[in-house]
Amino acid sequence: VDMPRFDDKWVVDRTLFEFATGGSCACCGLSHLFLPDGLKGLIDEVSDLETDAANNEFEAAQKSPWPPTMRDQVWADRVRLRHLLKKEMGQYATFMAEVGGAEGLKQFLLEEIGPSKLRRILQMPRTEVPERVRSQYGIHSALGNVICAAVEQVANFELTKYPADGRSEAELAFESMLKYDRRGGFVFPIAKKNEETRAFDTMNVDALDALVATVESLGGPKLLHRAPKKTKPIEKTGDSDEGDDSDDDEGGADDADEAPVPGQTGPSFRSDRRIVRLLIARYWADQIIQKCSTLKKNREAEEKESGQAGQDDTTNSEDNVEAVTAGVESLSTT
Repeated sequence: VDMPRFDDKWVVDRTLFEFATGGSCACCGLSHLFLPDGLKGLIDEVSDLETDAANNEFEAAQKSPWPPTMRDQVWADRVRLRHLLKKEMGQYATFMAEVGGAEGLKQFLLEEIGPSKLRRILQMPRTEVPERVRSQYGIHSALGNVICAAVEQVANFELTKYPADGRSEAELAFESMLKYDRRGGFVFPIAKKNEETRAFDTMNVDALDALVATVESLGGPKLLHRAPKKTKPIEKTGDSDEGDDSDDDEGGADDADEAPVPGQTGPSFRSDRRIVRLLIARYWADQIIQKCSTLKKNREAEEKESGQAGQDDTTNSEDNVEAVTAGVESLSTT
C-alpha cells in the first residue's frame, strides 16, 4: 500500500537524514544510559501511552532503521520533554483560577480582547515550535528533528489520510479547527468575516468554546487528554470484589483503541503530533495570559492615577477656599 506524503515513514526517513547530516549535540547527553530497563523503560516512562501501545512502540523500535543511539536518544528526550512540560502546568491552572474559570475566560476574550484582536493573537509561525523546544526546553538532539518533522505533519495533516489524533472532545475540536496558512502559519478560526465591511468583527462561538476548553485543560490534571470514561460490566460472585479493575473507567490513554493504519509497520508519531498541538495551544495561551496581565496593570495604573487626580482636586479646592476666606478677612479689616 502506497502511503501519502508526510506519513510516519516519511518522518522516519527525514529524521534519519537530518541526524546523519547534522548529528546531535553533546549537551543533551544520553540519559537512557542511567535507566536499568533501557529502551523499554524509556517507552514505559511516557505515561500517556497505554500498555498495548507501549509494547507496539517497543516492537516497532526494534525494527526501526534508526541507529540504536539515535533511537534511544529520541525516547530519552521524549521523557525529558514531558517532564518539563508537566512542571509548567501549574501556571495555567493558576491563571484559570484568577480569571474566573472557563466562563471568566470566555467573558474576558469577548469583552476585553474581542474577535479582531484575538484573531491576530491566534497566529503562530511554523518555526516557533521547534525553536521553543530548543531554547525553552533545551532539546537539541534527534528529538528536535522529530519535532520539526511532526510540525510538518500537523501542518499537512489532511494529506496523511490518518484518523484524528485527539482523545477527548476538547482535543478533537481544537485539532479539527487548527489550520495552517502559508502566510500566517498556524491559525485558528476565532473570528468570522463581515462580508460588507470585510472586517473580522464577529466571534466564532464554536471556536471560542474549543479555545477556552483547551486553555483550561493546559492546567491538568493530565498533560495530554484522555478518552471519555468507559465502564465495563463486571461479573461478581457473591460479595467478592475480585476482578474489580478501577482502571476500566479511566478512559483510554494516548494510543488506546487506535485503529491500525493500513500499510504501517514502523513507529507511530501520533504522540509527537499531540505534543506539537499542545505547544501551539500553550503559545497562544501565553499570549492571552500576557494580554490579560497587561490590561490588568494598565487598569490599576489608571485607577491609581484617577485616585491621585481626585485627591489633588480636593487639595486645590481646599486651598482656594482658604485663600478666599483670607481675602475676605483682609477686606473686612481694611
